[in-house]
Amino acid sequence: MIADRYMTIDCACFTPNDERMENIKELTKRLKADGVVHYALQFCTPYMMESYRAKKAVDALSLPFLRIETDYSMEDFGQLRTRIEAFLEVIRGN
Repeated sequence: MIADRYMTIDCACFTPNDERMENIKELTKRLKADGVVHYALQFCTPYMMESYRAKKAVDALSLPFLRIETDYSMEDFGQLRTRIEAFLEVIRGN
């Protein structure tokens, strides 16, 4: 049933959402991630608020964490590029 599928999505709008943090940790371990990028669309308050909890979950794994918040406009392209390049340097240094 389609309603069942929608009710099992661990979207940030469903709170409390401990399952989402567990999924982030599990995926990080399973994929052997070198770092985590938390991407949130501006004005999507649930995802922006959840970034604190996501960072805490990733910090427990001792991995680098980058929070990106954007509105898909070209105005923040340069800043995002610089931040992502710096994040990659952190990962390469580990």
